[in-house]
Amino acid sequence: MLQLRSNGVSSNDLDATADDFEQYFAQESTDLLRLSLHLTGDAETAERCRILARRDCNLRSRVSKHRVRTWARLMVILNAIRLVCGIRSDLVSESGLEFHLQSSDYPVEALRESVAILALPDFDRLALVICVLERYAILDCAFLLRKTPLEVYKAILGATDRVVSVDRRKKDNDAAASSANSYGSLLGEQNCFEN
Repeated sequence: MLQLRSNGVSSNDLDATADDFEQYFAQESTDLLRLSLHLTGDAETAERCRILARRDCNLRSRVSKHRVRTWARLMVILNAIRLVCGIRSDLVSESGLEFHLQSSDYPVEALRESVAILALPDFDRLALVICVLERYAILDCAFLLRKTPLEVYKAILGATDRVVSVDRRKKDNDAAASSANSYGSLLGEQNCFEN
């Protein structure tokens, strides 16, 4: 749920610098690109999203050092929403709103590796990635995407079902192909013995 941050004065030593963000983007480059790709659905837009997020982080004047990861990922999400849906979220980035992460009951690691996410419709993909993979609250996601919480909830359920179904079929097909290859190898070995 969105809440306003306290306006307490913080020491400059606790504020993140552009170097802190650069270091995070360098260390987590692959993960941030994967997040961008999951959100945008295509490689070119994902790279653009990551570059814009990096720029936005470097322009931010006051973010606590312990929030570098959270802020960087939020900037990726906001830029993806802007690129995919055309929704500008300047109000969010300048308002001092704080987003809350939720625990997730979904098998997140299996979903994180799924290529099927890329084939989802834009809204469903964004809702799934933001709420399930990034663990933002449904209310926060609804606010960012300018949808109702019910629309976000339904999109998550439908997207999760589709991704799990596609992944299950792929796993079954891979197992069948592996079994057929093993059987073919066994027959080939048997022919060798007969000669």
